[in-house]
Amino acid sequence: MDIKNKGLLKMILTGIVILAVGIIVINHTGSFLKIVMIAAGIGAFVDGLYTLNGMKKWKYTETTKNLAMIKGIESMAIGVAAVLIAIFAADAALTVMVYIFAIGLVFSAVVAFQNAATAKKFEIADMRTHFLVEGVITSLIAVLLFFKPVDTLVKVVQILAIVFIVAGGIMIVVAAIAMFKKPETVEVVVEAEPVDDKKKD
Repeated sequence: MDIKNKGLLKMILTGIVILAVGIIVINHTGSFLKIVMIAAGIGAFVDGLYTLNGMKKWKYTETTKNLAMIKGIESMAIGVAAVLIAIFAADAALTVMVYIFAIGLVFSAVVAFQNAATAKKFEIADMRTHFLVEGVITSLIAVLLFFKPVDTLVKVVQILAIVFIVAGGIMIVVAAIAMFKKPETVEVVVEAEPVDDKKKD
């Protein structure tokens, strides 16, 4: 098997794994909610660490500094709580944890908007756009979680599963077509050089 076919075979196997994961997730959505909660908890904890560490690198106003410190500590606390609840608590506790997440996101949005308002005083003024986008996205996610906490998480898991299924299927089909496609034959036309009669004599 040549290098090209080996690469295509790896692509097919990867596609099969991704497709299988998508099918498993979409058929066991409830079980994967805890995995999503754990992942979100780890993300919140890392975000809190990043925020606290970032305070050393930026010039903050006193208000911004205090808000950033609270956000960092709050994110880390929510992250730890989310992981512990997902692992040890009953399924009903997930709803409570989602509401806590939503509250944390609201506070994060407030901090982001406050950062945007004072961004001109930072050393990098173009961070204003970054903070505004962060605040808007965080607010939208918080609203969704407040209105339909568990339903929103279920939809997120289902969408991820569909993406996995589609991506895996496309990888398999594309690789299979490329592997079994016959190489095109290229006709090479060689022009004959004219024979010099004088040299022949």
